[in-house]
Amino acid sequence: MRGGREALFAGGACALAAVSLLLLLLGGSGGAGRSPAQLRCQHGLAAPANSADVNAELARLRQSYIVAVRDSLTGVQLQTPGVVPGRSPLEEVPFSAEQRSRGDDWPLYGLTMVGTARLDNLQQLLTDVIHNNIPGSFVECGVWRGGASIFAKAVLSAYGSDREVHLVDSFQGLPPNTTAEDSRMWHEMDYLRVSQEQVAAAFDRFGLLDGGVHFHRGYFRYALPAWRAGGGIGPIAVLRMDGDMYESTNDQLYNLFDAISPGGYVIIDDYGIAACRKAVHEFLERHGLRPRIVQVDSFGAWFRKEKAAPPIDQSWYLSFNASRSTADSPRE
Repeated sequence: MRGGREALFAGGACALAAVSLLLLLLGGSGGAGRSPAQLRCQHGLAAPANSADVNAELARLRQSYIVAVRDSLTGVQLQTPGVVPGRSPLEEVPFSAEQRSRGDDWPLYGLTMVGTARLDNLQQLLTDVIHNNIPGSFVECGVWRGGASIFAKAVLSAYGSDREVHLVDSFQGLPPNTTAEDSRMWHEMDYLRVSQEQVAAAFDRFGLLDGGVHFHRGYFRYALPAWRAGGGIGPIAVLRMDGDMYESTNDQLYNLFDAISPGGYVIIDDYGIAACRKAVHEFLERHGLRPRIVQVDSFGAWFRKEKAAPPIDQSWYLSFNASRSTADSPRE
């Protein structure tokens, strides 16, 4: 199966190279002393009739690239088998296009488990902030093998955007629960443990690892306040939360929500999990916020931050942290 894995991971990089060549043929700099017209002739391509045709072809190529990356990341391209979420020992199941679309299985050899529907939604929200000039970066908290962040970087690159991409994760799995709201189940899932080196290597295989990709290592309870204290959190255009747990959801909202630009988006990957959903609604109610929450599938949802929010009630968060155990304290 190693050959299948390598083909899967290489798919996005190959698509990027192909699209780059075609963009060049449509009207790039030519290269190697040859004009775009000469290159089109060499490759048997007709010249675009007018600027509208050029724009239409560029849009088609851009979307072809994005879909190729998406289907490579999710394992759809090679129809890789999945495993049943949360079951131990892992039970391998045959590929199902319907399940993979909804993110209802965990791909054995894919780089994301969120499914094609949620990735399509991520593309829609990213293109919206690009077209409407909403300032800020893309931030994902809880990245697993990095697939959703790789996809975000691919979309941004396809639109010529140099927005930064930030990945926040322990890179050693989920933390042990520190309140009774959550269980230790998440911490015991070895399948969720992926190192930072593995994630960075996956970015590199897609040709997307550059100085605009940043890694913040640690459980959210510690990594996010450290990031804030360092003054590095600039405006956020799209925040993708994927922490599963009640406490992790609070850590994300209390540390990052005030950095989200008005007009920006919050994606809640685990809205279908009761503990996560409870944390979201408590936070919104505590701050008098009533956004329209839109569900993508049975798990994922999103909402738009319409305007600047009132000051975050950090006193509640400090009290909450004081009530938590130290089971997740850093050991390094």
